Amino acid sequence: MSLRPVAAKWFEMLVMRDDLTAAVDVLARSACVELQSHAEPSAPLRMRECRDLLEEFDTLQSRFGHYWPARPTHWPDERHEPYAMLELAMNRLRAWSAEAVDVVDRIEMLRHERDDLLLLRELFGDGDGSLPELQQFTSAGPLLKSCVYVLESDAWPKTLPHSAITQRITTPGHNFLLALGLPEEIAALEDALKMQKAQQIRLPDGLPGKSRDAGALINERVDAANVQIAEARRELTALDDRHEIASTLAVVDFLRWYVDNVPDLASTENFAWITGWSSAPDEDSLVRLLADANIKALLRLAEPPGGFDAPLLLHNPKWMRPFEMFTSMLGVPAAGEADPTRIVAIASPLMFGFMFGDVGHGAVVLLAGIFLSRRLPALRLLIAGGVVSIGFGFLFGSIFGLENVIRPLWIHPMEQPILMLLIALAGGAVLLLIGLCLDAMQAYWQRKGLHWWETGAGLLLCYLALLGSIREPRLLWLAIFGGAWFVIGHAFVALPGRRFAASGKAAAEFVETLLQLLVNTISFVRVGAFALAHAGLSLAVVGVAEAPASLAGKILILVIGNALIIALEGLVVGIQTTRLVLFEFFVRFLRAEGRPFRPIPLPTSNSPEHHRRPS
Repeated sequence: MSLRPVAAKWFEMLVMRDDLTAAVDVLARSACVELQSHAEPSAPLRMRECRDLLEEFDTLQSRFGHYWPARPTHWPDERHEPYAMLELAMNRLRAWSAEAVDVVDRIEMLRHERDDLLLLRELFGDGDGSLPELQQFTSAGPLLKSCVYVLESDAWPKTLPHSAITQRITTPGHNFLLALGLPEEIAALEDALKMQKAQQIRLPDGLPGKSRDAGALINERVDAANVQIAEARRELTALDDRHEIASTLAVVDFLRWYVDNVPDLASTENFAWITGWSSAPDEDSLVRLLADANIKALLRLAEPPGGFDAPLLLHNPKWMRPFEMFTSMLGVPAAGEADPTRIVAIASPLMFGFMFGDVGHGAVVLLAGIFLSRRLPALRLLIAGGVVSIGFGFLFGSIFGLENVIRPLWIHPMEQPILMLLIALAGGAVLLLIGLCLDAMQAYWQRKGLHWWETGAGLLLCYLALLGSIREPRLLWLAIFGGAWFVIGHAFVALPGRRFAASGKAAAEFVETLLQLLVNTISFVRVGAFALAHAGLSLAVVGVAEAPASLAGKILILVIGNALIIALEGLVVGIQTTRLVLFEFFVRFLRAEGRPFRPIPLPTSNSPEHHRRPS
């Protein structure tokens, strides 16, 4: 078992150009490859031209996207190089748009007419009965002009033309304005209404004079418009099928993913090099992935090219991997740093369970972790926290705050509060000592072991002596010796002529670091304090539950009280555990300056079962 992160392996893979997109798709779905190019292509893959084609696609999509069919759940499995696939897709879309533009224009015109007719149907059907004679209103020209507008709920012109005749009609859904006047006055009114986002409704020709008759005619025309729109839609569907638009759109989606996530890899006229980093254990595992997709490839693991920093991987048992979240909050440990996941996977549940020790509360947290982690994987941390909380619940003899149901295997926290605080203090000291030891181990990995013995060992000795002096005060002399070791060691490794200044700087650094250590140690007292707070709050809920005379009242108070404890205390305890790990433990050794491993993002579509060559 190693505490060090592992560097990803550099791989080089040779595939045929036509197999490139299929090979990248397979590698992306393996989630074990990060691509990085390192050589100039002798026959480029025309990625810039691909981006130009994607810009053209975006223009077509802004115009016709609402009329395109839904994308299928996978992209077609023909094999071509990226530009050839995208050019074929765009040719299909160009041909479709040339034939479809008249049909789309017709649909939009029919929809606009239908929307106007629906508004007019509302006007004639739900109006207040004060509509004018429509024949006279619509045939007011040539000296006069008429118009109908639908207004927003709070829109109303502040000024109206003096000689124009206007009428406002309200329906349950809209406000309508009818206006009749000289053309120049109506034009001014229209400009004002457009500023207020009013919508003009075109009145169809041949409307009967009576509203009822007009409504019947409008219904007929709405039905006719729907029929014509459906016919035009069928024409578009036929065009979609003939030009294979659904599968073409899936190809474009895939190639957009490819262009956005794959660098310009080295290539020749017939072959392409796929290079980068892999988390796979060996060459055979990657080759098998490609072979399963019927892709032939030559692959080798090699030393990375000069100037490239290998991404680093954390290798932990499966049940510990959720605890990598704590480390990832700071970054990734560098090659010469320790991965603290294995220690955190033990320490953080112990702290959580100690502060939240109750069989019932722990069971609720455990169940929440089991069910909620399916949607939020980070909540798997609750599983370990819940299990340890149940264990401490048996030690403390507490089930949903009731301490008279089971006998404690150890103590009731409220009966020995000083012991609870001392145990938390001792646990914190042990965790900080582990952090100091990890710092020493990192110095050895970074070939600075001698420097640590000359300097840092004095700090560790002083801290150990101070902890021991709680029982044996004479160890304070050893603490003083450790401080002197730290200061003299820094002076010894300094350049001649600067040793006095180095010793003064080391003395200040020693005092600051030692004070931080002591403050960090005392901070762990809060673990015991929160354990006492949890026990005290549980006792308070039980005490309040004893007040009602009825059993139902007692149960109701216990249920509500325990729910509040689980929600509030669980959140606070989780925050405190995270804080102690990040700001008290990690600060002792972790710098997190490594480069994370970033696999190729997954494409949004599903991979075909078998990639095939074009016929």
